[in-house]
Amino acid sequence: MKYLFDKEHFFATLLVFGVIGGFLLVPVNVSFISPFAQAFSDFDITDLVFSRLRSERATASDTSIVIVNIAHLPRNQVAHQINRILAAKPAAIGIDAFFRQPKSPEIDSPLVQALAFVQQASPQRNKLVMVTKVTGVNPEKDVFDSLETSHPIFSKYADKGFANIIMDSTAGFRTVRSFSPRELVKDTEQFAFSVKLAQLLDSGAAARFLQRKNPTEIINYRGNYSRFYTLDAADVLDSTVDLRFLQGKIVLMGFMGYTLSDQSLEDTFFTPMNPRNAGKSLPDMYGVVIHANIISMILHETFVDEMSTPMSIVIAFVICYLNMVLFHYLLEHYELLYQPLSIVVQLTEWILMVLLLVAALDKWSYKVDFTLTLTACTLSAGVFEIYSLSLKPILKTFRHRIL
Repeated sequence: MKYLFDKEHFFATLLVFGVIGGFLLVPVNVSFISPFAQAFSDFDITDLVFSRLRSERATASDTSIVIVNIAHLPRNQVAHQINRILAAKPAAIGIDAFFRQPKSPEIDSPLVQALAFVQQASPQRNKLVMVTKVTGVNPEKDVFDSLETSHPIFSKYADKGFANIIMDSTAGFRTVRSFSPRELVKDTEQFAFSVKLAQLLDSGAAARFLQRKNPTEIINYRGNYSRFYTLDAADVLDSTVDLRFLQGKIVLMGFMGYTLSDQSLEDTFFTPMNPRNAGKSLPDMYGVVIHANIISMILHETFVDEMSTPMSIVIAFVICYLNMVLFHYLLEHYELLYQPLSIVVQLTEWILMVLLLVAALDKWSYKVDFTLTLTACTLSAGVFEIYSLSLKPILKTFRHRIL
């Protein structure tokens, strides 16, 4: 017990956090490791859960969502797709594409008419949602200034939801790990495209999701488009293909290459599902598939909870303090073996925390934040030696002279 409640351990722990604070405040030139930093700048250890564990376990497909590739079809062909889909009586149709300006009556009129038919088919509850884009951040009010939509001749028949996704603009890549469920545009609350569609199929699940009131939500990825019913552009246009299975489902229409077998880099993003987590080569998921994953998460209520910042600080402080206690004990009783034993302790802590982090996300959909804890553990042995063998004797001598 004498080791557990020694005040010197408290001071040594404070010194560790002081060192961490110094690293954060003082810019350090790490250009010599820039190749490594670039490779790992967009890596998160939790990506292993999605790219390795879930891909190997082959999570079940979500049969309530169907993704339709619109390729680069002209608008009159997209209208033909909509008409065929509508005839199958889906629960909702979401169009992840902008029609910003009119082109010609020959190709625009069929699309306008098809969109009007969707609204007329369900006048009490519109089943059509089209994407928008929130733009112009007002940093003083933390709101957006404007909302980009398709041209009114197309968008007037639809509900609207913004399709903006969150990417780290400072990273070398653009991995999509989270999204914003709602944003303020001036004084009006706007919902995400995926949230609006989920509301049409299961308003209760969508309401419970919004009651979480998180400014951003981690996307609990089910998988790429193989985890959903997927139709290529030609399949929907082919009158011999039976589309009756679309009844009661959410149909997402968006770009997925000229054909599904001809992968394109247009409207594609890096996600945690990427098989190469560090030093990624090619983006792995179309934007419309990301929306499908978000909708699936909302409908099945497989939300990801995150550890709060205060909790992560408390855990880091407690574990760092216990490290000081353990190192003090090892130094007094096993002085000759102290160095190798302290390294074993740190390696063991790293392995256990990484395993716990991965297991928490995989089993309980809980994202643990051990960043500060791992940093404190890494520094704890060195700082303890500096404090015990150098700083503490100096302070003790200084105190004696003062007294």
